[in-house]
Amino acid sequence: MTLPPDHDLHTRSARVLAGGATHVVRSYRPAIHVERASGARKWLVDGRELIDFTMGHGALLLGHAHPTVVEAVERQLRRGTHFGAGSRLEVEWAERIAASMPSVERVRFTSSGTEATMLALRLARAATGRELVVKVADHFHGWSDAVVAGLAPAGAVELPPGVPRAIGETVRVLPSLEPALVAAALGGRDVAALIVEASGARFGWTPLPPGHVAEAARLCRETGTLLVIDEVVTGFRVGRDGMQGRLGVRADLSAFAKVVAGGLPGGAVGGRADVMDVLAVPPDEEAGATFVSHPGTFNANPLSAAAGIAALDAIEALGARTRADTFAAALEEAWAGELAAAGRGGRVWRLSSIVHLSLDDPAADSRLGVHLREQGVDCLRTSAFCSAVHGDEELERSVEALRHALPRAVAPPA
Repeated sequence: MTLPPDHDLHTRSARVLAGGATHVVRSYRPAIHVERASGARKWLVDGRELIDFTMGHGALLLGHAHPTVVEAVERQLRRGTHFGAGSRLEVEWAERIAASMPSVERVRFTSSGTEATMLALRLARAATGRELVVKVADHFHGWSDAVVAGLAPAGAVELPPGVPRAIGETVRVLPSLEPALVAAALGGRDVAALIVEASGARFGWTPLPPGHVAEAARLCRETGTLLVIDEVVTGFRVGRDGMQGRLGVRADLSAFAKVVAGGLPGGAVGGRADVMDVLAVPPDEEAGATFVSHPGTFNANPLSAAAGIAALDAIEALGARTRADTFAAALEEAWAGELAAAGRGGRVWRLSSIVHLSLDDPAADSRLGVHLREQGVDCLRTSAFCSAVHGDEELERSVEALRHALPRAVAPPA
C-alpha cells in the first residue's frame, strides 16, 4: 500500500477512521497517537512522554507491558493463537475467577465487557422467562441496544440514534437506585434482571448511598428478579472479590472485563450454576429444555487467557491492589490540596485505585483533560486509573501538571 503524501497521523486518521478515532473517549482534540508504553508511561509518535492514568481504560492494574504478562503472552504466541477448541488455559482462567468471587459458580468467556453484559441479560431473560430489564440512568454497561437507554428531562425513556423504539418497551430506566423506586419497578414480578454498577455510575463517579445495593439485592430475591452486577471496571481492581466483596452482596450474574484479561481483549460472565447452565447444550431427550446458544470466535482466546491468568496471579503475588490504592490515596490528597490552594471550586474523591476530579465550572472541567495532557499527564476525561507501578516521580509530576493546567482550563478560550 502506498501511503498518501501527507504522513501526518491526525490527517490520515481523519481520512480512514470513522470520526478519526476508534473509541468515543479517544476523540481528543488535538488527537494523540501512542508509539509505545511501559510501566506508568507512554510515548507518543512525536516523542513526547506522558504519565498515563488511562491505563488501558482501567485494564492495566499492573501497568503497561508488565514482564510477567508479556512473557506469558509471548510463550503462548509460539504455541498457537487460536485452537478452535477448548484448552487448559480457559479452564484455569475460569477457576481463578470462581475462586475469587463467591457469587460465581460457572463462567462463560466473551471478547469484551459489552459482550459480557449482553450475555448476562440474555441469560437472565432465558432463565426467568421474563423480558423486562431495569437499569439505572447513567450507569454504564457497554454500548449494546439493551443497556444504552437513558432518561429524558421529563422522565421518559430516551434512546440514542440507531436504537429501535421497540427496545424502549423492554427496558425500565430508574433515575437512581433509591429503594422505593426499585421496589416499584420490580413489584409487578415481571422483570428478568436489574443491572447496576455497584460502585455507582461511571465506576464511582456518582457513588451510591450505603445500603442501596444490598436493599436492591433483597428486592430482587423477593420478586424473582436476577441481580446483575457490572464488575467490568471494578472486578479484581477494588478487591479480589470486586464491589460485591466491599458491599457484602452476591449477584446472580456478574460481568467482568478489563483487569480480568490482563490488558488483552476479553470478558466474562459468571454466576449461579442454575442460571449459567442454560448455556449447556441439552441432551437430545431434553430437546424442549431452555437453552441459550452463545458462539464467539474469540471467546477465551489463548492469548487473552494466558494474559488473564498471568495478571490475576501477579496481582495477588505482588500486592498490586494495595500498592495502587496507596498511590491513589496520595494522589487524591495532593490534587485536593492543589484545588484548595488555587481557590478553584471542585472536588477530588476516590474509589480504591480510581481517582476522580471535577471542577464546579462545567466548561473549565471539560477543558481540564486537554490541559493536563499538555502538561504531560493523560487521564480518562478527568479520572485517573492508578496502577501498582505509579510512584513518587509520577505523583510529583502529576501534581505539578494540575498546578499548571488549572488556570489554563479556567481561563476562557482565546
